[in-house]
Amino acid sequence: MTNLLLADIGGTYASFAISRDGIVGPTTTVEVAAHRTPIEAIRDVLARQSHRTSLDGAFLAAAGTVQGGRCALTNAAWILDESEIAHAFGWPWVRLVNDLEAVAAGLPHLPRAQTRAIGHDTNRPLPGAPQLLLSPGTGLGMACLLSGPAGLSVVTSEGGHASLAGIDAETDRIIAVLRRSHEHVSAEHVLSGAGLVRLYRAIALLDGKEVAPVEAAQVTARAFGGQGDEGKWSRAAVDTFCALLGAVAGDCALTFGAQGGVFIGGGIVPRFIDHVARSRFRAAFEAKGRLRPYLARIPTAVIVHPNPAVFGLMNLANEILRR
Repeated sequence: MTNLLLADIGGTYASFAISRDGIVGPTTTVEVAAHRTPIEAIRDVLARQSHRTSLDGAFLAAAGTVQGGRCALTNAAWILDESEIAHAFGWPWVRLVNDLEAVAAGLPHLPRAQTRAIGHDTNRPLPGAPQLLLSPGTGLGMACLLSGPAGLSVVTSEGGHASLAGIDAETDRIIAVLRRSHEHVSAEHVLSGAGLVRLYRAIALLDGKEVAPVEAAQVTARAFGGQGDEGKWSRAAVDTFCALLGAVAGDCALTFGAQGGVFIGGGIVPRFIDHVARSRFRAAFEAKGRLRPYLARIPTAVIVHPNPAVFGLMNLANEILRR
């Protein structure tokens, strides 16, 4: 029997689960900011789970660039180090991967019931073709799963920091407003939790109003139940978010040739998935001039699995243990 600690560590929350011989147990989630270090958080989690049996290793997915077994989280203060964590707990090994790499690794095994198709439900992925993942959350993560003679491999990307292009006169005006306070307006500047707030504030400014600070959750709540100007600006922010997400997803699908499908992960989109299905997302995804027929054939879907990174980690672990 193999006992592993699996973890999905983001900029805001970290989720942990213990796998016993391939069966993943319940998940414990903690706030990253509530713990000084990842080692402190792991100790807290193991104590909460009253874990008594020894672990054979740990597989950790982190929201940041992994180099030489180390990762500084992109949107939090934690620094993860494979050797330090293994030494602290006496584990024979710890493997650290990018969180998008973990989610992407699970895409071929993800049950269809754990996704929600957006657009043409009759579209089918091209077998063996690249599969693309975009995850708006604390930031905007991107990864692509490739299939080759040696098996599956994941290309992680910093494409979320690529320059954002407008798709019509209104989004051109919004980006112009954002440039007043940001020298470089990237896709992540709007396709993230903080980005949703930036869209709300920029749209209000175009309406001649300076608004008080808000949280992303307030914007989404007002979009679907708010009244007056706040409700109007919030609905416009969510609508613009959906359209720009579709446009960026289409750009990335062209870049990677992602005829195996485009998947939307992260914690934002599942909160208003029905609205995304009715939004301009799919139209903006396909609106690429003479390449429209190419994109029209590519399926797009939102991941609704409760913890796709842990699911993907289990698949990675099984592959490594098999080898």
